[in-house]
Order: sequence, then C-alpha cells, then structure tokens
Amino acid sequence: MKTATLTDFRQNMKERLDEIQEDQDILILTGPKKKDFVVLTLETFNAMEETAHLLSTSANTKRLMEGIAQDKAGKVTVRELKPGGDKLKVATRKRAVRTKSK
Repeated sequence: MKTATLTDFRQNMKERLDEIQEDQDILILTGPKKKDFVVLTLETFNAMEETAHLLSTSANTKRLMEGIAQDKAGKVTVRELKPGGDKLKVATRKRAVRTKSK
C-alpha cells in the first residue's frame, strides 16, 4: 500500500495511476482535516468485492477453507472441459502434491 498527499497526487496524477495499474496496488491519499481517500484499479476493487461476497456467510467461508486445505494436501482432481457435439466431455487427471521449496 502506497501513500501520497492530495497535492502530490494532483501534480503527478498520470505517474501515480500508472504505478497503481502496474503494481495492482492501493494508493492512500492523505488530505487536510483527515479527509483521506483510497485510489485503486477497478480490477482490484472487483476482486475485493468478490472476496467479500464469497466470505459473507460462515457456510461459504467453511467450504472455501476446506477446498484450500484439500488443494494444499494434493487431494484434488483437475478437470478440463472439452466441447464434443451436444455434450461436454470431461477429462480428469489427478493433480500432483505441491511441495514447498526451501
């Protein structure tokens, strides 16, 4: 997360927006009288909204955490959908267990 003053942002707007886009970062603008602002890309905002939605219920959160644990343990099946006439054919393969590199 980066910070800048409103004055700095006004003077270097293009550069600051380019930085946010390239880094997919968030910029906090500090203004007078504690009037602060947040600047971020639409892509970042949408990702945050989606995450908030996915974690909005305890049942969803539990299911997602279980899925993450299964993925980390290598207990997943990767499926590729392949078009085949009127029906989709599903090709499955087991995923290798990931190991942490040191």
